[in-house]
Amino acid sequence: MAKRLAESTYLVLVRHAETDWNNEYRFQGHSDTPLNDAGRATIGSVIEAVRPWEPVAIYSSDLLRAREMADEVGRALGMDITASADLRECNYGNWEGMTEEEIRKEYEAELEQWRSDEAGFARGGGESLEEMQTRSWAELESIADAHAGKAAAVFTHSGPIRGAVCRIFGLGIAERYRIQVDNGSLTVLCRTLKGLWRLVLLNQTVHLGLSVSASSPVASMAPDQPRDAER
Repeated sequence: MAKRLAESTYLVLVRHAETDWNNEYRFQGHSDTPLNDAGRATIGSVIEAVRPWEPVAIYSSDLLRAREMADEVGRALGMDITASADLRECNYGNWEGMTEEEIRKEYEAELEQWRSDEAGFARGGGESLEEMQTRSWAELESIADAHAGKAAAVFTHSGPIRGAVCRIFGLGIAERYRIQVDNGSLTVLCRTLKGLWRLVLLNQTVHLGLSVSASSPVASMAPDQPRDAER
């Protein structure tokens, strides 16, 4: 665990564990998909990764794949969970449940429209990445305000985590593909007394037994991989 600065506020962001739709490269968004057996098997490791940060509160997206993990961690640490819809993944509307190949066949024009405006276009009639980033960042700021000088654990999705990292470094949300956030990984943010946000850890996966190369913080998406990793 990284050394903690006295009187600073820490947010331990945990991406939900694996689902079947993750493996099938399907857009999940607001769809309430459960963890699969492989995902549930990692919860014990996540508990032990979160514990040293000594969170005084646990927050979670209200979607099952995040809440299921948060509930188990809460039970292990003897804490209740505060669920929030503002910590959800981006809403992909009628794209949800589909692969990129299926979307290309049925919504080719819409897909190309999104390619020309990845930050501002609302895929599938849902919400844009900018909208997702705005609502999730506001919630993270609120959580930090509520637990100033302490640590809170937040179980959420790759979209809000990438959005937070982009926000800290002044990157446009369209640059999120440069940031890898694996299922079950920890990303830790720190807000100092002066209000400066810092990135302490990015995509920590050592508790999952992943190799260094697999948990590299910068992801280079191969041409044949779906570009949207927020599923």
